[in-house]
Amino acid sequence: MQQLIGLPVFLANGKKAGRVRDVGFDEFWQISCIVLDSQVWFRRAVRIVRWPDVTKCGSDAVIIRDRQAIITIRANELLRSFHTGVVQLKELPVFTEDGQELGRVSDVYFPKTEGTQIIGYELTDGFLADVFEGRRKLLLPEGPEGVTLGEDAILVPASCERILERDP
Repeated sequence: MQQLIGLPVFLANGKKAGRVRDVGFDEFWQISCIVLDSQVWFRRAVRIVRWPDVTKCGSDAVIIRDRQAIITIRANELLRSFHTGVVQLKELPVFTEDGQELGRVSDVYFPKTEGTQIIGYELTDGFLADVFEGRRKLLLPEGPEGVTLGEDAILVPASCERILERDP
């Protein structure tokens, strides 16, 4: 997700439409839209592009269908997003069903080739722990099965504690 945020967004004709400021999710926590950084006169509004209108999402840029794909919505209509919506995925605590905290979300992973379903989380224990120990990856081998993405926390099966990988 962090690699997507900040990428330039171009129309299919090569005209720049802005940069990716955030990513919005639907009620099943699948990508539903990208949020552009372009200015809106009223601060209570944001410009988005629905995910089906994104034609290509590369490592260096995002290409969208056309100018009509950019729509303006009220900011409070962006219910779930990575870091600017009403419910924010970034910094959401992750707990096992047994009540053990595994960390807080610092990034999420999606399949590289297809799909918009979250397949893993990068977890942080805070700045100092990240520097000295590294962040941890929680890849979900069964996908989202058994994972509860709530408004205040993410609950994962207790077995997930054993499959945490630490990044150096």
